[in-house]
Amino acid sequence: MKKGIRRVLVAVIIIVVIAGLGGFIFTRFKERAGGRQGGPQAEAEEYAVPVAVARVVTGLLSETLSLYGTIYPEKEVNIFTTVTGKVDRIRVEEGDAVVRDQVLAEIDRAQTGLTYAPAQVESTITGVVKAVLTEEGATAAPGAPLFQVVDMDRVEVAIDIPEKELARIEAGLSAEVEVIAYPGRVFRGEVVKLSPVVDALTRSRAARVRVENRDYLLKPGMFGEVRILLREEAQALLIPIAALVDKEGERVVYVVENGRVRLARPRVDFTSGELAMVSGGLAKGDRVVVIGQQNIEDGDKVNVAEER
Repeated sequence: MKKGIRRVLVAVIIIVVIAGLGGFIFTRFKERAGGRQGGPQAEAEEYAVPVAVARVVTGLLSETLSLYGTIYPEKEVNIFTTVTGKVDRIRVEEGDAVVRDQVLAEIDRAQTGLTYAPAQVESTITGVVKAVLTEEGATAAPGAPLFQVVDMDRVEVAIDIPEKELARIEAGLSAEVEVIAYPGRVFRGEVVKLSPVVDALTRSRAARVRVENRDYLLKPGMFGEVRILLREEAQALLIPIAALVDKEGERVVYVVENGRVRLARPRVDFTSGELAMVSGGLAKGDRVVVIGQQNIEDGDKVNVAEER
């Protein structure tokens, strides 16, 4: 008997709670409906949402493709001897600058009972000695490199271009290169080589960006970020990316006019950093909401708390 009474009491309590919630929800719905109908009382109680805005401006904006790659010398050659003999004298060390036809070493070709003039090993390019692969007294023979010489006046950054970007990349496009060793310093270059094929495994196309390197600051083996310039607009209509809101599959913005917001649907041409270039639906000087836009709808009353 007691269990039956307890069950009845619990059921009554649940019914009362549900009825209370239903009344609350109905009241809130009625208040919102009254606000939409624009009644005098609703208009008086309408709340202005605080927002921050930014002006639509015009300026220069560049669209770039950022990739990463390894730096290589433009030219790197192995230096060989054409004769067999003993390395009699080495005239250079690693890091030495050399010119084409400069003597790097001498080979003693003397044999038992025979005497020959020393054979000279010469550099085939102008550059820097990357490695000395022999030593005095060692035996040298054709087919074994004695030196490695690199041309570092210009270097190339090897990059891989994703398949989806292939149609936009061609030789001659300008590029910027940055490396960790020189924070904030930008090295200018251009796309010079494009592989004729796409790698079946990576779905990318190998390319090279050539950079002038007169001061030899860029070293082969460094890792660098490459930004290829795809397009540049001098009088682009610019808004902060923060102003864009995803709404029903579209990217929209809210423009503040006379204390209320108007929903606009500009076309986003491209983005760079914290800015977006847009066209249509906006004009220079318009104020777009950059903070608080998630809490407003078209036509809402707002209070501009900050202008950026």
